Amino acid sequence: MKSKVSRRAFLGASGLVLTGATFSRYSLAAEGQLYAYVGRSTPGFVGASTGGGIDVFRVNMADGSMQPVGTTGTEVQDLNCDGMCTSVDGRFLYCVNRTTGLGGVPGMGGGVVAFAINRADGTLKYLNTQPSMGGMPVGVRIDKTNSRVVVGNHGAVSRAVRIERRNGKPVIERPTDDGTVAIYPVGPDGSLGAALDVAVLDREPAKEYKNPRPVVLGAAAGNQIGAAVHQVTFDQTQRWIIASDNGYDRIYVYPFSPTSKALKGKWFQVTTGSAPRHFAVHPSAPYFFITNEREPSASSFHFDAKTGDLQHVQTIATVVDGQPAPPPAADGSPRRISPSDIRIHPTGRFVYSSNRVPGGPDTIAVFAVDASSGRLTRVEVVETGGAGQREINVDPSGRFLFSCNTASNDVTVLAIDAATGKLTRTAAKTTVQRPMVIDFAVL
Repeated sequence: MKSKVSRRAFLGASGLVLTGATFSRYSLAAEGQLYAYVGRSTPGFVGASTGGGIDVFRVNMADGSMQPVGTTGTEVQDLNCDGMCTSVDGRFLYCVNRTTGLGGVPGMGGGVVAFAINRADGTLKYLNTQPSMGGMPVGVRIDKTNSRVVVGNHGAVSRAVRIERRNGKPVIERPTDDGTVAIYPVGPDGSLGAALDVAVLDREPAKEYKNPRPVVLGAAAGNQIGAAVHQVTFDQTQRWIIASDNGYDRIYVYPFSPTSKALKGKWFQVTTGSAPRHFAVHPSAPYFFITNEREPSASSFHFDAKTGDLQHVQTIATVVDGQPAPPPAADGSPRRISPSDIRIHPTGRFVYSSNRVPGGPDTIAVFAVDASSGRLTRVEVVETGGAGQREINVDPSGRFLFSCNTASNDVTVLAIDAATGKLTRTAAKTTVQRPMVIDFAVL
């Protein structure tokens, strides 16, 4: 029998009193049971024919433990799940299939997959798949009106042979696929129509741009420098789409409305070599926060919802002062601490940023947010209790943080102190094969 938790009890469990503005994503849920959706990757980095999909869990709000409810079927067993989102009203779920060869067809790029959520038990019904209009999709978001889905495609991975002539001699170029942002219409049943438009990120950096990374990483490298989307999101007002380019260190901004059919935007250069990755948007103040993949730091930006302009506020370390770099790899190549995901507490008071630490242990940095300035103050750095951290997420009550640990094949749970934002690892740990992403619905 499905348990019911009143909204007052659901929020009271964390000691929070939230306004409609700070709890807007779940304001439609007066009461209900919390369900968690964990997306799994396939064994192959760029996808495989089996082993992927999404597992569904019922969350016990007493301790954050997850009880299995179901899993997706064979129709999506090739789902190399990366980005995921649920709709505000808890009716739909969307995720991307991170591959360069959708359906086993080389050069087809990735996919975006739509599911309907069964409100009786949280299980998923497959609706349809559309090409993501780019290689290696990594981010997906649905707007609050259930009208449009936006997808970000990483690109800069697949190699192609292209012949150029230099000084009259034929030479082989090895270009990579494009980084792109695509927009889709959502049908009444949640299914996705064909892409309405695709924005292709600039293929070349600005002339004055001096990236410290080599243009070519090596003959056998899995990727090389190029424009590379790593996440898409909406600003607080949902008048803008924001996308990160961690290839050329840019942030792209596109005007948006629920009737948008085109993507015509602008970009802003950020710190060279920082590789902006994932976003967390403040629920009520004009700021967003982003992880920097190639250095252990996070940055905050002021965002002007009238113009779509942004201004850097601060960059702050996601590790403790003086933390040494990881030891080199077996072949002697250097390794770095690499921030991955970033999330904001439903109250907007705390930000959580994950650190992937080669050789471990992986950690999460906790920050207090000054909503008047957008500045962060680091509170603590704690271990996740797992290995190979990918994405994290805070449940909508703000009581627990969940960490997807791909290397240790589990999801760990950390309790959040409502007053300080500090994290305490709980005994709750759920075995999931190659967990990548987690999102929630209150039903």
